[in-house]
Amino acid sequence: MFNMHDVCRGAIQETNPDRDGIVYVSTGNQNVRGILTPQFSSVAARIQTQAQKHDPLRHERGLLYNSNYLTMYAYGNFSDLERPDGHGGDVVQMQDDLQWYAITQVLEWWPTWCAFEVTRQLNAPNVQALITAIQNGANPT
Repeated sequence: MFNMHDVCRGAIQETNPDRDGIVYVSTGNQNVRGILTPQFSSVAARIQTQAQKHDPLRHERGLLYNSNYLTMYAYGNFSDLERPDGHGGDVVQMQDDLQWYAITQVLEWWPTWCAFEVTRQLNAPNVQALITAIQNGANPT
């Protein structure tokens, strides 16, 4: 079977190299006296971040809104929110960055890699600080 991804991988890396990151795969919530705390399992990943195409720019009521979306490509298969199967809520942090991203939509699934859309989240030095900021659905101050 011909794998076009393998053919063009070298050119992609010359233009936009992969970066080390960690995908925190949601394992559900812990409920302690009614306070829900997200739980995660970490997976090291090589991730490539690309700007979203121009379609997400929308004009509403004469105003231009730019969504805070990026497309990420990673080896492995990660998940967006899928309530019936109990999956989703995965977040990504690039190792050289305090910025966090929530996986909002899987765009492509392939046997060894996937592409997903992410939405920028709060800055936090580690996953525990992020969990504290969003604990029980809290809006950050």
